[in-house]
Amino acid sequence: MRTTIKPLYWPFFVASILGLSASNLQAQMNFSHYDEKAVHFGFLVGLNSSGFAMSLDDAVLERDDSLRYVRSGHGPGFQLGVVSDFRLAEHAALRFTPTLMFLQRDMYYSYTRPNSDLRKSVQMANLDFPLLFKWRSDRIRNYRMYVVGGFKYSIDMASQERVVDDVERVKLRRHDYSFDVGVGMDLYFPFFKMSPELRFSQGIRNTLVPEKHIYSAPLDALLGRTIVLSFHFE
Repeated sequence: MRTTIKPLYWPFFVASILGLSASNLQAQMNFSHYDEKAVHFGFLVGLNSSGFAMSLDDAVLERDDSLRYVRSGHGPGFQLGVVSDFRLAEHAALRFTPTLMFLQRDMYYSYTRPNSDLRKSVQMANLDFPLLFKWRSDRIRNYRMYVVGGFKYSIDMASQERVVDDVERVKLRRHDYSFDVGVGMDLYFPFFKMSPELRFSQGIRNTLVPEKHIYSAPLDALLGRTIVLSFHFE
């Protein structure tokens, strides 16, 4: 079995994080007792980029001499969600953020015939239910760093898993599971707290619906992977 895993390159994510953190040191302490509250609520908005970690079926590739390779690309998306933060200790919290995510995952097929290469895109509309632990650093003036990690359950409302038709397209299963890790920064302003966060999500379930047509047959497994840049407001 041959596995191809392509990295996602997102330099603008890093630039956004650095730009937002430039003005976080202020003369006075904002929201000095905010993190002592047991529960916080808010909302999030953001951008994402999603692709696949894929495994190919070598037997199919050997039979089909015209197909050279299939590789994963990345597609843009965005998300909106609700933030629920439950304080566990001074440096620990449990966070539940139901989120509506719009994603695009691309696959590129390369053939030996001239001018026959093509791209197949899968559009997704996910309801995500991540449950994450948040570990926070000590607060310095009006900012503190944190890391998050946990698991996520997703429902793809645009899934074609049960659709029977003659259209040759790659179909994904409706339900998926993944683990998430990320880093972020809490910025305390006079009337609210904003937290830019960069998170990586790796699927742990093969979501490919196996079919025999030319676009699905060369694939053995598809695992979703997503990079998310979000802004939390509480």
